[in-house]
Amino acid sequence: MLIEAEAIPYEPALLRGERLLVLSPHPDDEVIGCGGVVAQHLRERREVRVVVATDGGAAGDAASRQEESRRGLAVLGEVASIEFLGIPDRQLADLPQLKDILLSYRPDLVLVPAPIEIHPDHLALARVFCELIQRDETLFGDLAVTRVAFYEVGQPLRPNAIVDISDVADAKYAAIAEHRSQLEKRDYVAYARGLNAYRAMTLPAGTQFAEAYYIVDLPLLRTTSFSELRRMVGAPREIEVTRTTVPVSVIVRTKNRPALLREAIASIRATQYPCEIVVVNDGGARVEAEGVTLIHHDESRGRSVAANEGVRAASNAFIAFLDDDDLFYPEHLATLANATTSPHVAWYTDAISAFLRTSESGAYETHSRLRLYAQDFDRELLLVDNYIPLPTLLIPRQQFLDAGGFDPEFDLFEDWDLLIRLSARGDFLRIPRVTCEVRHFEGGSSVILTTPAGSTAFRDAKLRVWKKHASRIDDTLLTNVFERQKRRLGTLYSSVIETKGQIDSALVNAARLEREKAQLIDDGAKQHHEIVGYSLRVRELEGAMQSLSTMAEEYQRHAQQLERAVRDSERDCGKALMENDQLRNANRETHDALERARVEIARLNGLLDMIYHSRTWKIHTMLERVRGRG
Repeated sequence: MLIEAEAIPYEPALLRGERLLVLSPHPDDEVIGCGGVVAQHLRERREVRVVVATDGGAAGDAASRQEESRRGLAVLGEVASIEFLGIPDRQLADLPQLKDILLSYRPDLVLVPAPIEIHPDHLALARVFCELIQRDETLFGDLAVTRVAFYEVGQPLRPNAIVDISDVADAKYAAIAEHRSQLEKRDYVAYARGLNAYRAMTLPAGTQFAEAYYIVDLPLLRTTSFSELRRMVGAPREIEVTRTTVPVSVIVRTKNRPALLREAIASIRATQYPCEIVVVNDGGARVEAEGVTLIHHDESRGRSVAANEGVRAASNAFIAFLDDDDLFYPEHLATLANATTSPHVAWYTDAISAFLRTSESGAYETHSRLRLYAQDFDRELLLVDNYIPLPTLLIPRQQFLDAGGFDPEFDLFEDWDLLIRLSARGDFLRIPRVTCEVRHFEGGSSVILTTPAGSTAFRDAKLRVWKKHASRIDDTLLTNVFERQKRRLGTLYSSVIETKGQIDSALVNAARLEREKAQLIDDGAKQHHEIVGYSLRVRELEGAMQSLSTMAEEYQRHAQQLERAVRDSERDCGKALMENDQLRNANRETHDALERARVEIARLNGLLDMIYHSRTWKIHTMLERVRGRG
């Protein structure tokens, strides 16, 4: 069970590559699904290449839709190139150009539609990419350091990385808006905006828009079945898995491993393929299993006899095998059944070798998963070594019986011996998909681990197979096998050398970056000391600012008092001015009265002068003096 923090990211991821390759099913998915990350790469001047698989003709004019893609990407920035492969809509089954695109561009980050998408073109592009990585060893070597990020368009996935695109969201929605022919049908801008807003829900506050991705490294992708990948990403209900249904019986050999038997049967039923299950208990304790045909041997009769009896008891025209310590993946039987439309003696898929050991809790845990079984059919190589595990096979029951079934003389490599005899009857068809798991338990009864390569029993068993078919093994065959394997190993060796060179270069760069990191840490420490000094100074300044603030408050109080005093003074001045005006008026009136008085006095003085100087006044004066009054 996942804890909450493992089920959904709560911190934004930084998803970047120096060479980004975007695989888009239709012209518009490149901006609807991952336009934010594309815009961030272009803003940082990183190299971006876009490949659009289909022509989009089912939803508009193909040429117009291509032009809309060019305009949309131009809104985000200048991409290195955009390529339109022109596959008709809903006819995407394979992309032979994809390998050359990957090898020529050598991206370190690839954006691919999620394997749970509903639209058949989206799902097909995811499947084509995954199958190419799984079947081509040289391509895997060239891209060993590449990361794959699955993105969502029409079906939400369960992300392990969420990228904050708030800084480029407007550009993304403007790019989507360039697809005018599609916006006439549906408002993809609103859909993308809503999904991106929803994806920001678990990220820190302030994140407005985000894009969700499921990121895997190529080594994990190479050893993971498509059904397991869908489960990891969050698969919806299957819409269509099986195109061809053929009657299949699955033969299961078991002995004293009831827990593993239950797991094996559960894996068969998890395929949801209508099949018969025949369990042969070769001398072990009684087992109980519902809904199966059960054959019990009181004593062990050997692996070959047990398998032959299971086949004879089977009622269907095709048979598959699963020992109790191995597992089918959900798509296993459907994948093989779909391949039977091609006439071959047998059909087989690829398998993962899982090595398990007992953990401290007592349960088995997988400590290593290897892609050991992924080889195209080679009849001559099959005479030298077996590269087709029994659980990967689907065989017509009659072919099995006509070839004589398993040789009871063999209890090790009985499947190899059978395959050699079947190959004499015709070709096998390899379906390069990982659909089952061969498990090897340390401390258990695994045939591989109890008789490992190099052991005496292992060599003796191989020699017996070679001796039985010695008439078909000659110098020419061995030379042919040797030359083909030499070429194959040479190619792999070249890839390993090139990858080693890339790794060495990466290590040199890592060492340089480590030194730069140390320098940055040292610079950071110095800056930290400076910042601490600045912090102390800031605290001192904050104290001074506090004192100034107190003083400012005191000054403000004084200013308020002064303002009140000024207002009081202004009122007093107003009154004084009014009184002054009144006094001025009174003074003016007094002045005017005084002026009138002076005028009157002057007039009277004039009259007096006239009187004093007149003859009459002089006679009067003399009379008054006579009378004694003067």
